[in-house]
Amino acid sequence: MIVKINDGKGSEITVSLFKKANALVQTKAVVTSFMPCLLGILFATYYYRSFHLANSLMITISVVAFHLAVNAHNQYKDYEHFRGKNSNNNILKNFSITPAQARTTIVGLTLFSMVIGLILVDRTGLPVLWVGMVSFAVGYFYSGGPYPISKTPFGELFSGLTMGYNITFLATYVNMYQLIDVSGLWYKTLIVAIPAVFTISDIMLANNIADRHEDPALGRKTIVYYWGKRGGILLWQVSFVLAYVGIIAAVVLAYLPKSTLLALLTVPIVWRNTRRFSKRPQKGTTFLYAIINAQLILAATVIGGGLALIL
Repeated sequence: MIVKINDGKGSEITVSLFKKANALVQTKAVVTSFMPCLLGILFATYYYRSFHLANSLMITISVVAFHLAVNAHNQYKDYEHFRGKNSNNNILKNFSITPAQARTTIVGLTLFSMVIGLILVDRTGLPVLWVGMVSFAVGYFYSGGPYPISKTPFGELFSGLTMGYNITFLATYVNMYQLIDVSGLWYKTLIVAIPAVFTISDIMLANNIADRHEDPALGRKTIVYYWGKRGGILLWQVSFVLAYVGIIAAVVLAYLPKSTLLALLTVPIVWRNTRRFSKRPQKGTTFLYAIINAQLILAATVIGGGLALIL
């Protein structure tokens, strides 16, 4: 289906309904929730020698659906902030998406994710409920409520832990819930999730660095507001280093197979992309390098570790 949208210059252009929906839910970003699922599945299969296909599929679908809902909610809140103004961040206005359409999408995806989550609670136990409730709360309050997390210096911390750690934990737990000895699961998963925590938080940090001029006018006092461009970029670079340190630590502790170290082969590419963004941090040009770095590190970690299970 083809729909017409305003190009912001007084004329109309046509886009497919798929592109319109994709602009709202930002499907290209779901890799950042999909990869932690695979990381948790890898950890459970290798370290705990336990894997449940049905549970793995359900947690992945539930996580991705809620991620899409959160993306749509963020776009909806941006629409409220930019009401009557032109901005590249005002997706609803730029793509002629009505607030009602956005709300319907958000509620539908959230309920779908919730139903699957409750099925997993029934199948595996209450830890899924508790971690899921925390994740749902962070997902809403990240851009909603009277004091959105995204307007504070803690956006990177919450997004990194919620998506990087919580998702990895859930994907691990639903695959080994039946085991008697699950002692230390929380901190073992935290070590395994380090690359996901830091790469995902780095995407948020890169976004805030690129939006450093626009954010203060919107009342967003992110960590870049306090640390400045130079401090933000330094933290961004160090976080990638810590992601690789986490991979090495997980292998040394035998939580992940030695073949996971193949992820270190991505260092030259990640460093090249890091230099490009650091030199000119812009949303429309170099921000993509932050996403590529995160996806590259996580994909290489999962593929490298997965080779040990196949070979």
